[in-house]
Amino acid sequence: MKKIFCVLSLMLMALAFVSCSKNSPEGVVEEYVSCLKSDKYEDVIDICYFKKDLSDEEKAQYAAFLRDKMGPELEKKGGISGVEITKVDMAEDGESAKVSFTIKYGDGSEKSSIDRVVCVDGQWKLDTGK
Repeated sequence: MKKIFCVLSLMLMALAFVSCSKNSPEGVVEEYVSCLKSDKYEDVIDICYFKKDLSDEEKAQYAAFLRDKMGPELEKKGGISGVEITKVDMAEDGESAKVSFTIKYGDGSEKSSIDRVVCVDGQWKLDTGK
């Protein structure tokens, strides 16, 4: 009986660890929002999937564009106070998903979005479509 309890306990801990992983469709969206919240726009670019590899200069340009576009908007709304994942629609092949989520802002407002994510070489990334 003790062995069964130990095995079940280990399985439960493993499941809890996997469900909290950032390497999941919802995890990459949570990481994206966290990067925006912390003004880490370069890290946002790193969790995005582009069809072609970007040079360091291109990554810096994308990060600057995000900073210029989103920074002032986030500042007006009092920053990001949290995110709620509302739905994950996994594709049949398990290689892509649509994640529905709501970003909550410091001023009390909210914005709902749906982002497509893809699994590339075992890592979940936001699909830029580019």
